[in-house]
Amino acid sequence: MKILWIDDEIDLLKPFIYLLQKEGYDVQTAPSGEDGVKLANKEPFDLIFLDEIMPGVDGLEVLRKIKSENSQQLVVMVTKSEEENLMTQAYGGWVDDYITKPFSFNQLLSVLNRTLKRRVIIEEKMAEEYSTQIRTMTEPTGYDGWIEYYRNIVSWDTRLLEFGSKDLKTIHEEKKREGNAGFAKFIENNYPNFLHGKGPIMSHQIFSHLIFPTLNEGPIYFVIFDSMRLDQYMKLIPFLKDYYEINNHYYYSILPTATPYSRNSIFAGLLPLDIVRQYPQYWTYDEKGQNRYERDLFSEQLKRNNLRVNFSFYKLSSISEIERSIDKIKGESTDIVIIVINFFDMLIHSIPGRGDMKGILDDERVLLNILAYWFPMSPIFELFKNLLVNKRRVILTTDHGFIRVRRPTIIYGGREISPNLRYKYGPALRVDKKTALLLNNPGDISLPSEDPSVRFAIAKEDHYFIYPTKPTEYEREFKYTFQHGGISTEEMILPVGILKPR
Repeated sequence: MKILWIDDEIDLLKPFIYLLQKEGYDVQTAPSGEDGVKLANKEPFDLIFLDEIMPGVDGLEVLRKIKSENSQQLVVMVTKSEEENLMTQAYGGWVDDYITKPFSFNQLLSVLNRTLKRRVIIEEKMAEEYSTQIRTMTEPTGYDGWIEYYRNIVSWDTRLLEFGSKDLKTIHEEKKREGNAGFAKFIENNYPNFLHGKGPIMSHQIFSHLIFPTLNEGPIYFVIFDSMRLDQYMKLIPFLKDYYEINNHYYYSILPTATPYSRNSIFAGLLPLDIVRQYPQYWTYDEKGQNRYERDLFSEQLKRNNLRVNFSFYKLSSISEIERSIDKIKGESTDIVIIVINFFDMLIHSIPGRGDMKGILDDERVLLNILAYWFPMSPIFELFKNLLVNKRRVILTTDHGFIRVRRPTIIYGGREISPNLRYKYGPALRVDKKTALLLNNPGDISLPSEDPSVRFAIAKEDHYFIYPTKPTEYEREFKYTFQHGGISTEEMILPVGILKPR
């Protein structure tokens, strides 16, 4: 069993280290927080002893860095104080236990055994519970059932993030893949009916079903986090609950689950084909600037609904833009303050030394760890705290989710094919219908096209499109990347939180 001990006075601990080695433990040491973080990220340890006070990077900062990389890492804080404030900070940063100096070797063994046994007991009980629950889970037959199914999956994602054996996580990932296969069939069979009102709330119905009714209770803030999944939303909720009472709702994104379609539909209150028919001046087929008319589309939605309300509109694409805008947003007096935040990109750019991301984000759980570390220190969280001043309700949602793609599927067609990896349109498209929904007439699901010869292909499950030329190169470049636009629970089933200030 491997132990890492991080302490700037490591020489004074040699007697304890010697005794632990006599007990059969493999003990490695680090004389500084920086060295400890490097070792912890380089190889796995069963447990880490971490000194609270060290020169340079202190223990709490080291704890945060270790846990942001691996939230399952067991860490015991070695402290000279049992101050309540320190322990609150430490446990808030996921410390698993602590021991107070001076301590005896028996006390050291006691905390070590207690911490390790706690992990074993939790993992065993979790495996039993998961096995029992999975046996009772059946594939849903309705849209509400799929929401509950996916919420259950997300709940287990969160629990397995901290605890759970490698084998259990592998089983869970396979369960998610099976679920998405069933969900893709469900969507293919039922999506046209959804568009005719026989289904869940969808992108173009968010305002009419959830936002406008809330206006009866007073002015609101409407916040969209671009490309936020349900599991990420659930990670944010514990931070927001200290300040807001939260009522959760859910909706389905339209297809394709991509910003030019889903977010334009949200603000227009219309499906894409209807936008083109009623407001052709606000739709562009150019890949750039497809969301430049959101403010105009929302104005038109207000007119159609005979709503005499005023609104302000913010698009915040960077941390600095949020910081500069907080006071102005807080001072707004309009009925609806709309705030669109480039959430996913901000999260990714918060990662130092991220490179091409493939080494860092080799697991979706890593992204959740980073989010839990980054959000409470971000200006986005500061914005939410500042919004409390006006006692308005805040409605928080997203335009679509994303999925980590794993399986390439070859698509054939002419030269004029759109570049997206999860959905494509162009003339004479051909693709394996097991891996994608192929639409000879995009209008069947209310999608516009410039030319009658244009077809749409929307990837199912975790597939992504590659071309028959240089398939190996395409696969090497895009496999395991985060993409959106396709059919999956991660991309389509989305949260809407109505937040009431406490």
